[in-house]
Parts: sequence; structure tokens; C-alpha cells
Amino acid sequence: MRSDQAMYPMKKTFVLFILLLLYGLLQAQSPAATIDPLQVQKLIRFCDSSKADEIMLLHRDKVVLNWRNPHCDSLYMGTASMIKSWTGLVLGILIDRKLIKSVEDKVCTYLPEWKEGCTKNVTIQHLVSMSAGLNRKGARGVLSKTSMNKYVLGLTLDTLPDVRFNYSNESVQLLGLVIEKVSKKPLDRVFADLLFKPLGMDSTRMSRDSAGNALAFGGGITTLQDAAQVGLLMHNMGQYRGRQIVSEQWVKASITPSKRAPYYGYLWWLDNTSKHKNYAATGDLGQMTIVFPELDLIFLRRQNCDLSPASLSMRWMGPQFLELIANTLSPNNKP
Repeated sequence: MRSDQAMYPMKKTFVLFILLLLYGLLQAQSPAATIDPLQVQKLIRFCDSSKADEIMLLHRDKVVLNWRNPHCDSLYMGTASMIKSWTGLVLGILIDRKLIKSVEDKVCTYLPEWKEGCTKNVTIQHLVSMSAGLNRKGARGVLSKTSMNKYVLGLTLDTLPDVRFNYSNESVQLLGLVIEKVSKKPLDRVFADLLFKPLGMDSTRMSRDSAGNALAFGGGITTLQDAAQVGLLMHNMGQYRGRQIVSEQWVKASITPSKRAPYYGYLWWLDNTSKHKNYAATGDLGQMTIVFPELDLIFLRRQNCDLSPASLSMRWMGPQFLELIANTLSPNNKP
């Protein structure tokens, strides 16, 4: 075995020891310290074993933990489907500004080019709650197309609207077209003006397909620090540093269970059955932002060095993982 390979476990153990020592000193200095060092150790070990490259915890709007895999150099991450939740926020801002009257509006009002949407009376609410009648097509769908906008405008429904929940990239790309239409700007410019710049997300950008169309459903590039700003925005009911970016009404609607799926709101995943209720923006590889409102806690995770097929399963995601996050708070910081 090469000497550097033999040293790898020792290096990881040393880094973990130093991190825990720092938190131990913090705990010793303040009896009301925010996080429990032993529980933090458990969370780090779990996330490390699940191939995470960085995790971040914010409590009361302050970063209390930022662990990084020392063997993964890049700080950037693909947003994957986390950006779907951001699309929901941009949509809400446009509704706040009266460029879109209501989620109950028919998509045809803004996007008459989508003939099927007009014929079947699809509403914006159907798209934003994944109940438009478009089945998930995966790699055979919009992901495989040169011009994704052209493809979604030609889609026919798989079921009638408002019959059942069907998670699909195509629904969100159609919302992206609505956003472009009403704002009269390219989609990435709208996101920059309404979300990225106000939140100081300077390291974030959207991806484009071969035809130059910006993607509303995935594929963006960001950092955990930038993504954390969206978590803060949601947790503070649409406010960011004293400014109301999106209305409290829209944030509340976004995390209210939808008609066809109690675990989904307006492009946010909801968990109201766990001990500590939470909502999340998530994507492939375990890219995620999870907000625990009652705990005043936000958790973020990125993974971008291990891109193996086995990493796509996210089998580690579940009640045990959520409990590990919640348990990092010291007892005197829990409600």
C-alpha cells in the first residue's frame, strides 16, 4: 500500500479531531452553546459515509457548522433539482408584482403556444404543484432534447389535470417559459434580477441547453453558501436582511400541502409527519436545503466529487438522517 493511501484515514481522523476540539472549546466557554459536539460528530461521520463533500448548519440565521471533505477541492456544486424550488420563488415574486394575476390563471393566458395546455385548461397551480397531468419522463424526456423549450411546447398530457401528483421536469420548464413571457426577459436574467442579486448569490448561474434555453428545472451551478441564502429567505418568511423579497403569503402557500400530495407544496418537498417538521429543496446526489422551522435550523448538503451511479440512490435519506440533524442542537436550544 502506498504511504499516502495509508495516511488517508489518519488525515481524516485528525481533521475530525481538530473540528471537534474547536467545538468542545466553544461548549466550554458558553453553557448556552448552540450545538452539541458529540451529536455534530455523529452527523459528520454519517454525512462523510454518504459521500457528502460539504455540509452546513445554520441556527438562528447564523452558521454554526461548516464541514468540508478535505479531499474534494471544488466548492461548487450542481443544483440538480434544488433549482425547481427557486423557480417557485421567482414565480411568487412575479405574482407579488402583479405580472401574473394568480396561480389559478390558465397557462394559456400567458403561453398560448402550448396548445395542449390551452385545450386541457391547465393552470399555473397545476404546474407548480406537479398535478398538470405530465408523467415523469426521466432521461427520455426534456433532458434528452436539443431545444428543451421547443420540446415542452409540443407536449401532450398523460392524464387530465388535477387527477394525481406526477413529478416532472417538463412541468417546471413550462413554468420557466411563463416566467420569460410575462417578464419579457431571458430566464437567467430574471433569476439574476429577482433572486440571485438580491440574495447576494454571486457564485450561482443557470445552465442552458444546446439551443441556448435556460433550464428552470435543474442543471444550475452554485455553492453551499449561496444556496443557504435561499434557506434563510424561506425561513424568514420571504425577508432577507430587512427587505421583503417575496411575500410571506407566497412562502406560506409554498409550504402548504397541495391537493394531490400532502408531501409537496409549490415546488418544495414537505415533511409534516416527522418529529421535527421540515421542508426541503432537494436534488440528485443529495444536494439539499432543509429548513426546520420549529428548531430555527437550516441544513445544507452538497456532493460533487463522487458521481458514481451508486451515489444516485440516496438510500441514506430518511428518518435517521433527519433526526441526526435535529439532534445537533444542544438541549437548551431546542423548543
